[in-house]
Amino acid sequence: MICKQKLTAGKQDYQESFMALKIALSCRHQAAKHVLDASQLYLLNATDLNENLTKACQEAERVLSQATRSVSDESLSTLSKAESKLTTLLDQLQNHLRKELKHREDARLSNQLEMLEAAESDVLHSRRAYNRSAERFNHLLRKLPMSVCAYVLGHKNCAGLIKFEDN
Repeated sequence: MICKQKLTAGKQDYQESFMALKIALSCRHQAAKHVLDASQLYLLNATDLNENLTKACQEAERVLSQATRSVSDESLSTLSKAESKLTTLLDQLQNHLRKELKHREDARLSNQLEMLEAAESDVLHSRRAYNRSAERFNHLLRKLPMSVCAYVLGHKNCAGLIKFEDN
């Protein structure tokens, strides 16, 4: 009975952490869209970056939706790749905009960039919390006698980790 309670609590903990991460990633995607909208004037010479970022944001949203429905190693790996790509493109955008904003000030764009930075900070903390919860659950699954109880109770799969670079 104690094993079942610990396993259930561990699984619930990492699932709740994943939902918090989902919310943080959704906010990041929205913030990225707002930055793109606010920066259209500055991206006239960087149409490839604009298009690639739009596609990467849409792809990240799609993959996040799929991962939410089925939290598996494969879906989490795909999510990590999509978020890594988005992070790389957002970094390029931010570098491009910093150069542009040196010459003129744009309060709206500066506010949107601050919102994006806050969203990325939330993602960082949520991702770390999820990974810690998943690691605790995985450790619980590997520990004797818990591993035997886990197998009997149907907790056969370890929780996948989410790994991508921070911006």
